[in-house]
Amino acid sequence: MAGWLIISSEQNLGITARLEFKYQGLKHRHRKKAMKVAPGDVFFYYITGEQKLAAMTRIRSFVEEGSEKIWVNLGKDPNEHYPWRFEMEPLVVLDKSDWLPMENFSTSLIHFRKWPEKYWRLGLQGQIHALREEDMETLQTALRSAETP
Repeated sequence: MAGWLIISSEQNLGITARLEFKYQGLKHRHRKKAMKVAPGDVFFYYITGEQKLAAMTRIRSFVEEGSEKIWVNLGKDPNEHYPWRFEMEPLVVLDKSDWLPMENFSTSLIHFRKWPEKYWRLGLQGQIHALREEDMETLQTALRSAETP
């Protein structure tokens, strides 16, 4: 089982939420990473505008290619249709008021140690990042603790 940090806009998180967190797509340029995602892996959702952690899902399928445009690309390519798709199930979906500031994890996650401490946000560029097991455990614990019963 692996953990993956998904960098998402609030708009795209809303789209995934309307899909009941049953599906997630990745951008075309992330094919190699998409091929590494396997059933049982976990996606952690970081929301860019809010700079917070919002949800955790478990992957239920290997990657499939899709052509229907579901998510929106706020970047350079308006035709991006996030072709690499996964079936998944929600594990923790926090209310917006309970989202966790990612800054809380800036010194504790191994993922951010690649950059000087004051530039930890560089670790949040792109759409998907593989996480080490220790980071995955840290985020799982934090999300489950923040979950409203």
